[in-house]
Amino acid sequence: MKSIIRVGAAIAALLMLAACATKPAIPFDSSSAGEIKTIGILTPSMPDEPSAILASSVGQSFGLVGALIDAGMQEARESDLEAILNSKQFVAHDKLIDGITASLEAQGYTVRKVAVTRTERDFMKAYPSSNTEKVDAYLDLVMSGYGYIAAGIASGTPYRPIVVTQVRLVSARDSSVLMEDVVYYNRLNSSIETTNVTISPDPAYSFPDFSDLENDPNRTVEGLDVAFAKSTEAIGTLLR
Repeated sequence: MKSIIRVGAAIAALLMLAACATKPAIPFDSSSAGEIKTIGILTPSMPDEPSAILASSVGQSFGLVGALIDAGMQEARESDLEAILNSKQFVAHDKLIDGITASLEAQGYTVRKVAVTRTERDFMKAYPSSNTEKVDAYLDLVMSGYGYIAAGIASGTPYRPIVVTQVRLVSARDSSVLMEDVVYYNRLNSSIETTNVTISPDPAYSFPDFSDLENDPNRTVEGLDVAFAKSTEAIGTLLR
């Protein structure tokens, strides 16, 4: 049952990422946004564990039995990837927050963390009504997924890092949307046109097979370090 749930979650994640590709961006306009000096980063919505997805496999052609086999293999891959990240003290939440904090501060903003309770994997339905942190805007972050992905089992489709982050800036005064976008590091379907931010994966972190990824944990973690760093840098750039 756990394996079936994992496969369902992976498919849902892929569908979510595909949907994001058609979502129009709302660019930040500093001239009309008012004075934005202090940004409160809301507790982000993030998956509890990394993904290790083989987007197309032989098992997909064999119905439920194939799906169960795929699910078991994916569960094993994700457990192994999670173990690698844990062994290197890689904490995705900290990488996201620390990276965005540095990126926003480089743009001249003062940054504060604002704790909120998340009930779903989406933007907040309502933003804090009492501005006790005295911020000018809230940054709402929804990380749809992170980890490694391969397009298929054929040669030439290696595992590469992937990070997908939906980002929205809203006014602390009236919750109006000041900016909204999606930042893709290694976008799944580059054939679909999008106005969102897309970052090509660093070719230095490409693994022909998942076993190659497992056998080189240092480079595996470095690949995600780079993916998070490039993603958070891009988010800061959106608020120039």
